Amino acid sequence: MKKTFKIILIIIINILFLFLLLFISDVITYKYYVNILKNDKNYKINNFGYYNQLPYYITDLKDFFNGDNDIFMGRKPDGLEYKNKMPIVVFGCSFAYGQHLNYKQTFSYKLAHMLKRPVYNRAIVGGSFQQMYFQTADYGNKELFNAVKDLDTVIYVMMNDHYRRTMLNYFNIPDMGMQLTYSYKNGKFYMNNNKFINLLKSSYTIKNLNHIYSDNYVINPKHAETLTDIVVSYFEQSRNKLEEHYHKPIKFCILLYDTWEIQHEALLKKKLTDKGFIVISTKDLTNEDLNSPKYMMQDNLHPTEAAWDLLTPKLIKALNL
Repeated sequence: MKKTFKIILIIIINILFLFLLLFISDVITYKYYVNILKNDKNYKINNFGYYNQLPYYITDLKDFFNGDNDIFMGRKPDGLEYKNKMPIVVFGCSFAYGQHLNYKQTFSYKLAHMLKRPVYNRAIVGGSFQQMYFQTADYGNKELFNAVKDLDTVIYVMMNDHYRRTMLNYFNIPDMGMQLTYSYKNGKFYMNNNKFINLLKSSYTIKNLNHIYSDNYVINPKHAETLTDIVVSYFEQSRNKLEEHYHKPIKFCILLYDTWEIQHEALLKKKLTDKGFIVISTKDLTNEDLNSPKYMMQDNLHPTEAAWDLLTPKLIKALNL
């Protein structure tokens, strides 16, 4: 009996010791990344802590897309005054959202008023394919379908970091808010919403390891087939759900904003095109250097208003809108 108790005690002590080491590692990791981000005026430093919540928009999506320039809220719809025209929906991340731009400087605003059609900007800052899937093929679609009564065109603005974001539990190491992620098995997506697992993932050490793993996984050519298959499935299942709901074919365009190299671009483009998607690169639309100060904000690396002034009419023409 005493021997069993001693073994149990040793196990408990070792577990507590491991948790102590993890806590110390978390404190060091947190302070390291806070020191890196402390001078970034666009980043709000969160207090040290452990959390197990999902992104708040998952529980309050109804009121999410009503903001003008608040990056913690989505954009309100553009062009609603064109009541009798067919709406367009835009998905993507901060590029499509128009981070650091005023309301009237964004892609969705210019698209709406050039075409004189309503445009619903459903992009989420820091987002990727999973936020589109959540709003179309998961339970977030109830809010989308209530807001958008009809549509025939979808535009997804993709940039080079979107692969990695499907794997990140947190966008930045010191973040409090967890990213929406899905596991992909046998052609189906399963939301990662186990509260205990999410609590473990909020460890700063685990966040850091998750970033390292994701960074290296995406750039490894051995994973090109798997990564692109998953991305195509996000698009295909999203389109299928939209076409099922609206009872018609949907023109679905992926705009590759490839100012930086998009990993496995040729392979992804072929797979998407074979599935009937329209894939257009910014390089197909213009020879201008979109990384120049005129078209790219140099302090935060987001498109300027001039970039959308240049690209929007060209995209409209290419899509025959």
